[in-house]
Amino acid sequence: MSTLLRTPFEGTKRLVVAIDIGTTYTAASFCILKPGLIPKFEEILSWPKQVVADAKVPSVIYYDVDGEACAFGAETEDEDRIFEAEENAWVKAEWWKLYLRPDHLPLIRGLELPELPPNTTVDDIFEDFLRFVKLQIQLCIQKSYADGLKLWNTLYPSMVVVLTTPNGWEGIQQDRMRRAAIQAELVDADGGRRVRFVTEAEAAVLYAANTGSVEDWLVDGGNIILCDCGGGTIDITAYTIRQTNPLRLEESSAPQCYLAGGVHVSNEAKTYFSGRLVGTEWDNVDAIRRITDNFDRGAKKAFCDPSKPSYIQLDGHKNDAALGIVRGRMKVSGEDIASFFRPSIDGIINGLNHAWENGNRLADKVIIVGGLAGSPYVYDEILRWGARVGVSISRPDGPSTKAVANGALAWHLDCSVSARVARYDYGIEIGGLYDANVPEMADRKRIRDPYDGLEYVHHLWSCIVSKDAKIKGKKEFSSSYWRPIGMEDKMEFSQPILAFRKLNAPKFIYFDDGYRLLPGFEILCSVEFNLQRAWDAAPVQISKINGAIYKDVWFTIHLTLVDTEVTARASWLENGVVVYSPAVITYD
Repeated sequence: MSTLLRTPFEGTKRLVVAIDIGTTYTAASFCILKPGLIPKFEEILSWPKQVVADAKVPSVIYYDVDGEACAFGAETEDEDRIFEAEENAWVKAEWWKLYLRPDHLPLIRGLELPELPPNTTVDDIFEDFLRFVKLQIQLCIQKSYADGLKLWNTLYPSMVVVLTTPNGWEGIQQDRMRRAAIQAELVDADGGRRVRFVTEAEAAVLYAANTGSVEDWLVDGGNIILCDCGGGTIDITAYTIRQTNPLRLEESSAPQCYLAGGVHVSNEAKTYFSGRLVGTEWDNVDAIRRITDNFDRGAKKAFCDPSKPSYIQLDGHKNDAALGIVRGRMKVSGEDIASFFRPSIDGIINGLNHAWENGNRLADKVIIVGGLAGSPYVYDEILRWGARVGVSISRPDGPSTKAVANGALAWHLDCSVSARVARYDYGIEIGGLYDANVPEMADRKRIRDPYDGLEYVHHLWSCIVSKDAKIKGKKEFSSSYWRPIGMEDKMEFSQPILAFRKLNAPKFIYFDDGYRLLPGFEILCSVEFNLQRAWDAAPVQISKINGAIYKDVWFTIHLTLVDTEVTARASWLENGVVVYSPAVITYD
């Protein structure tokens, strides 16, 4: 869908900003929506201290020993700031986004994340960097428009913020990012609902559609796969095209996320340099870091042929024939350079194979975007994979560093993805009647209910949303339950919502001890609700065991998986009318 086909905006004038904080680079776009005018996307095209104006800026901050941020983005590459940092023992925070990753996404073996600066947490860094980005958006608007300051002051209080996340990020990560956005004053304390989330892959496919470079691929009933090769993650999503004008997409399989992005290439290179230069004047942390930075800026971007060597700039102009160093440049064989890329390429190819083979063999077209996809060597390897399986590959024209930020704006305005696929099984823990005929219950602890006298077992799994279930719009998935509740029992409940990430869920959630989750289960969040009104509406029961008054209270748990977030609420009947509890989600 070309931006030329977007219709004039109808509604109240407002500002929407999209921020794509990547593991290695960040980009930001914004759109001032004006009634009657076709929305126009604008980008931050120049950041402080950039030698050459660029839409992307390093996701890097310098901190002092007290945990105060001292330099951001391209400022950390400025020679004067680097000298100041060395004089004052500032510590660089980089690749920090990966500290937020969910536990179920393991790092590639051997990847060493740089330690966070002292007296800081990843939440602090998110907050500081979002505050920095917000200031740049504000300054850009103030400089670009004649009444920029007034425009900002008018639109800022109702500003909508779209933040991008990898496919694997979930409610806990989004909650922390939302809190950071509030602390950074992108929105006020009551404006959390104005912070929305879109996956980087979804934003990227909408960017690709907007460029017009894949227009021939967007046909009714067509199937495509989007592969976003970022700095930290590889995000892969398969789509079926349900409509082309306006564009309507449906996920055809659960999105995948792999921690195999471009930082792994740099990490492999750093390990190689450390081993090769041991015992030399470059055998120290600072020198290896500078050499790796030189590799990132040069050979990493240009490498394309394993049969040809690359030359990596070291400090100084010395010669060392034994180490292959001539005038301060170290010769590295093409085979060694190719080995740096191998873990990431394997992650990309394995992910594409999974997406293609997992019910998507109809997809004969793959769109790749992201910084790592800009590598000629990575692109050639993906082309070879495509040739082997008979799939066409497209890398959309235009600066891919802006792909996700601009695509996030398109996502917010156009609502192009009309259906998604559940990544996992989602459900809750329940109790159930003991059944001697069920082998799994044989050794489980049994509890006799004080009201009905029957034996129950706890920690049973109740699935509410099944993996690969089609999710359209704000569709709710529901399941009903009951609890015997006495007059003196508490009415407030905090019900954990769990995901099961493996293939076939067992009958129980916990091991026999009732404390350790069985492999595959993870608590995502909890929904809080009060059943006092449901209790009041239920008929009175008298226990045959002890004569106590109690009620069998029926209620329903509703789950909604929309915009990458899990939301939940409870309901019950009052005089035949469905009554809903306010949805209060908490995270631990």
